[in-house]
Parts: sequence; structure tokens; C-alpha cells
Amino acid sequence: MLKYLMISLAGFLGSYHCVGMCGFIPPLIQHRSWLLGNILYSSGRIFTYSFLGFIAGYAGMVFHNIQFQMFQKFLSVFLGIAMIIFGLQITGRIKEQGVPGLDLIFTTIAEILSKFRRNPFFLGMFNGFLPCPLVYAFLMQSMFEGSPLKGMLVMFAFGVGTVPAMLFASKIFHIFSPKLRKRLASFSGIIVVLFGIWAILRAFGIGHHH
Repeated sequence: MLKYLMISLAGFLGSYHCVGMCGFIPPLIQHRSWLLGNILYSSGRIFTYSFLGFIAGYAGMVFHNIQFQMFQKFLSVFLGIAMIIFGLQITGRIKEQGVPGLDLIFTTIAEILSKFRRNPFFLGMFNGFLPCPLVYAFLMQSMFEGSPLKGMLVMFAFGVGTVPAMLFASKIFHIFSPKLRKRLASFSGIIVVLFGIWAILRAFGIGHHH
């Protein structure tokens, strides 16, 4: 239970970083009820995150069922290092690599998403597929869980944690300065790094009990 609370906390803190990337999406919503529209939007995001977590958990289960101990250790170390890198990117210690044509991609995505402004749930579903180092980090954790159900729970907990910031995205821009949002997000990155270190330690049997 503590693990899922930590993941939700990471989602909550990290979402202040995500507001800078996805904060333009909630205002696109056109619904008779602002609250219901935003709840449907967040439900769509959580649905996508949970689905991706289920897939990642299933992939992790397949890899963990391979009866080759060295491979399992390598996988755990690889996932741990990947999480540490993503975590350091979130904290700003490592610069996120730019992608050529990213502005064009996001403009195209924004145009596609705008067509779903009257369908907040589907708007949220598509939003869930947008690239984000925080999402990647917890998909790594979902894979490390080695279970579709547990992987889904990891991403569900993460998604729930992101709801408050995305719900009040427009207000956050006015209340929280970019510097403060970055500082809050950095705490999320630290949690991701800790999960990555834990994955590496477990690969060598440290802190893992059968």
C-alpha cells in the first residue's frame, strides 16, 4: 500500500511538470458541466495509463518467467537505470533530449485533440498516449512488477495522483511560477530515482525477501 501511495505522490508532484506540456488540453473541453467534463477527461487518461500498465506488467511477467537468472538480473538493472535517467530528467539534472519536429508533432496532436473537445473521456484517452518521462518511468516500474494486474495498479495510482494538478491546470499557471512548478516536480523525480535504485538493489538480492 505504501508503494502505491508513493507512486500517487510522485504523480501528484510530477504533474506540476506535466502542466507545462499538457496544461493546454483541459481548457479544450466543451461540456455542460466543468466538473463532470474534467472528471471524464481524467478518467480517460487513467484508463489509458492503466491499459499501458497492464501491457507493461504482462511484458514484465513474460520476461520474469524466463528461467535464466542472469537475464532477470540484467532486466532489473536495465529498468532501474532507465528509471534513474528518467527521474534525473524530471529533476532537471539531465537535459531532456529534444526531438526534431516536436513542435509540428504537438501542433498536429493539438488539432486532433481539439476534435474531441465535446468528448472529454476520449480527449483524456488520447492525452494518455502523449510522450512524458514521468509516464515512461512508471511504465518501467509496471514492467518490473512482473504482473499485469500489479502493473495496471501502478499506472492507476500514478494517474490518480495527477488528477488535482490537471483539474486546476489553468489556475496553476497563474498561482504557481514556473520555478515553483519545477521545484515540486523535482521531488517526483527523486521518488522515481529511489524506485530505480530499489530495482537495481533487488537485482542483487538486497531488500528482496522470498
